[in-house]
Amino acid sequence: MMKMLNPIFKTAQLTAIDRYTIEHEPIKSIDLMERAARNFTKKMLEKIPEPRKFCIVAGSGNNGGDGFAIARILQEKGWKARVCLIAYSKMSPDCEINRHRWKGDCRMIESVEEIEFEEDELIVDAIFGSGLNRKVQGLIAEIIGKINKSPNVVIAVDIPSGLLGEDNSRNDKEAIVRADYTFTFQFPKLAFMFAENYPFVGEWEVVDIGLCAENIRSVPTDYFYLSEDFVSALLPRPGKFAHKGTNGHGLLIAGSAGMMGAAVLASKAAIRSGIGLLSCHVPAQERTILQTTVPEALIGVDRSEKCFSGIDHLDPYTAIAIGPGLGKAPETVEGIKELLIRWKGKMIWDADGLNILAENKYLLDFLPENSILTPHPKEFERLAGKSENDFERLNKLSIFANHYRIYILLKGAHTVIASPCGKCWFNTSGNPGMAKGGMGDVLTGVLLGLVASGVSPLEAVLTGVYAHGLAADLLATEKGYRGICAGEVAENLGKAWRILEGGTKRTDISGK
Repeated sequence: MMKMLNPIFKTAQLTAIDRYTIEHEPIKSIDLMERAARNFTKKMLEKIPEPRKFCIVAGSGNNGGDGFAIARILQEKGWKARVCLIAYSKMSPDCEINRHRWKGDCRMIESVEEIEFEEDELIVDAIFGSGLNRKVQGLIAEIIGKINKSPNVVIAVDIPSGLLGEDNSRNDKEAIVRADYTFTFQFPKLAFMFAENYPFVGEWEVVDIGLCAENIRSVPTDYFYLSEDFVSALLPRPGKFAHKGTNGHGLLIAGSAGMMGAAVLASKAAIRSGIGLLSCHVPAQERTILQTTVPEALIGVDRSEKCFSGIDHLDPYTAIAIGPGLGKAPETVEGIKELLIRWKGKMIWDADGLNILAENKYLLDFLPENSILTPHPKEFERLAGKSENDFERLNKLSIFANHYRIYILLKGAHTVIASPCGKCWFNTSGNPGMAKGGMGDVLTGVLLGLVASGVSPLEAVLTGVYAHGLAADLLATEKGYRGICAGEVAENLGKAWRILEGGTKRTDISGK
């Protein structure tokens, strides 16, 4: 059985999936709400195990109905809970049912002065759900402001109130709840993947509420997120009779005078990512550095003493990675032009390789189809122009990948992978300790190791990005975020691959 993708749906699609489940399970909407509330409460109490008091701030829609149900379930479990109800409109039918089922403390809030939070209370935000389609104003905006100014821990039910599911470019950021945790129903929202929304979403986890799996598979989407089980099922396993000749021969073009550390990091990562043979093309005067630090690599020297200027023989290679520590000398630019004319195989681009493409945009038309580009946001801006916000950048990323028929990895907390077919995957591994120099060089090496060994570009980018982050996550458990460095991530890749190779199933990544 093929492993199902982890989809991300837009708000209108989520509403339709809810409705389909109610009609075809079949289940009453109030009973689906009860199931969601119980699963939410279970997840929340796993995060907040010690005794606490809860203040549920509820609206009059279905998110408020969730809030009343959560309050009742907490009370059943012996926890102290109260509800502050903001009646901004007539109650939805399910909210009204759960309001009557709630036998505890409920205070109607008609002015911001009427709501106060006790010092040891945990605030549960159940004002608006994912169906919100407008900016929040008036009394509710004032109450949200008061929640945000309080020192209390805040947990959002499904989505922080005031945050829209996709595009928040025109939203009032002062009228969005700033949650510490968000427990979201069945799927993360697209907005959760954007750095600009992290102050509102905080740490998020998915709560399975049992929506119809058959219907979920049938609803089209261009957005997905990576998980360990998905990547593990996707990763090809080496054959019993594999040898260095069948595992590919990759070429790394990297380094320049004073910048050889990048070449070392990329080389170490490639060696630890399944490549059969690795050749490194480096400036003539810098060859000793790689020969002593990465003895597994074969070394080829450039005609130039200090930088890349060209390479004569390309026949042996199954993939090429270019960019780490490369520099932008005039002869390097000419060498890249010549390379693009002669090489039409698999390519990975990083760092100064990307910067040279950005400064000579006509070269983009010469990129081999299915090339992999790995920019950080500033590098992508140089390639494709400025974006006003993360949502606009995502759309631009997808258009750019489709236009040039390439894969683009926009690096960040949720690295997003845009494919030529218009689909995007968001990574969920990795941590803030990776925000240090050299991490991108390691990722380039991982991708070269995978692609050179015969892994398809799509499988390589999905498994490579996740494994890169997983290696850093494993390090963080030993050394904390501050103690992580790029070299140790490269050294730690073997542990990540061992975990991911534990599964046996193959994954369908067609998105159909």
